[in-house]
Amino acid sequence: MAAAVLSAPGRLLMCTVTRPAGPTELPVSFDHLRSLARAGRLTDIDAVLAPHVTSHSVAAISTLSWLGLPDRASALLGTLPSPTAAHLNALLAPLLRHRHRRLVGLVPSLLEANPSVPRDAATETIHAKALCIASGAESAIHLLQRESPPPSIQVFTSIINSYYKQRQPHRAEQLWSQMVDDRGIIPDVVAHNIRITYKATSGTVEEVKELIRAMREDARLRPDIGSYNGLMRAMARHGRVDEMLEVYRSLEKGSAAAAGADKLAPDYATYTCVVAALCKPGRWSEAVDVLYEAMKRSQAADLGTVRTLVRGLRDAGKRRAARRVVVGLRKKFPARFDGPWKELEELAGLPGKEQDNDVERDDDEQAAPTTMSE
Repeated sequence: MAAAVLSAPGRLLMCTVTRPAGPTELPVSFDHLRSLARAGRLTDIDAVLAPHVTSHSVAAISTLSWLGLPDRASALLGTLPSPTAAHLNALLAPLLRHRHRRLVGLVPSLLEANPSVPRDAATETIHAKALCIASGAESAIHLLQRESPPPSIQVFTSIINSYYKQRQPHRAEQLWSQMVDDRGIIPDVVAHNIRITYKATSGTVEEVKELIRAMREDARLRPDIGSYNGLMRAMARHGRVDEMLEVYRSLEKGSAAAAGADKLAPDYATYTCVVAALCKPGRWSEAVDVLYEAMKRSQAADLGTVRTLVRGLRDAGKRRAARRVVVGLRKKFPARFDGPWKELEELAGLPGKEQDNDVERDDDEQAAPTTMSE
C-alpha cells in the first residue's frame, strides 16, 4: 500500500517508531475501501468504518490517512474523548508514505490543529521526517535544540538521512558527531544503514564493505537485510553483478530459516535491486527466475523494475515469457492490477483480464522458473 517516499532506512525507521498500541487491523478489506476512495464514494467509506470506530479507533484513523483522506482522519480524531499519541501518530505517519508532497506538508499543520493530543518520540520523528521531506533537513534542525525532552536517536537519524539524500555528507557527518559525541547516543542498526545507503549510491563497494565490517566488529551490531541490500546496490552500480548474485544467493539459502537468529531473508528491496541489476546487461532469464523466487515468497520488484523487465523481454523477442510474468503477477497480486500495474497488461500484449492461453499452469507453477524461448 505504501508509496515510495522514504529511503530503505527511512522506511525501517518509521516502522520501528510508529506502531500504534491496541487493535491495528480493521475487519474491513482495505482494497474495498481504496476502491471506494478512487470512486469518490466518501460517504460510503464513512458508513463502512462507522461500526468499527469504537473498537478500532487507531486503525480507522490510520486507514483514512492511508487513503489520502487526512481531513476525515483528523475529524475522527477530534471526536474521540481521550485521544492518545497512538491516535495522533496513526493520523500522521501514513502521510509520509504518499507520493504527494502536499500530504506530507500537512503534518506540521495537523500537529498545530491538535495541540491537546499527547505526543511521544514517534510523533517527534514523524514531525522531523515531514519537515525534511517537504523543506529539507535544515528546516528540522530546531527539533534538535530542545532540551526537554531531549531529541531521540530517531529524530537525529531522520535529519542525518535527509542531509545524505541532499548530497551534503559533510553536514550529515557533523550531525553524526553531535549525536554520538555531544549527546552520547549510541547508533543503532538503522543509523548505520543510513551511512551504508549513502555509500551504496555514491561510494565504492569496498567502502560499503568496510561500513558493514565496522558495524559488526566495532559496534557489535548484526547487519540486517537493509545492510546487505546496500552492499548489493553498490555492487550493481559498479557492474559487479556476479558478486551481487553471490550475496543474494547467500540470503536466499537462508530465507527458509529466516526466523533463526543467524538468517536473513530477501525482501522487496532485495528483489528490486537484483532484478534491475540483471535487466541492465540483458540477463533476462536470470531476472525472470529471481522475480519468480520473489513471487513464491509473496514479494515482487517495484513497478518500474517490472516494467523494464517486461519491456526488455518483449523487445528481445521473448513475448511469451513477458506475458507469463504479467499473468503470474496478476494472479499473485490481483489488487495491484486495479491501479497503475494494469499498464503491464498492455505492455505484454494481454487483453484486459482475459487469461493468456500461453499460460496453463496454476499459481504455484507461475512462480517457478520457466523457459525463455519463444
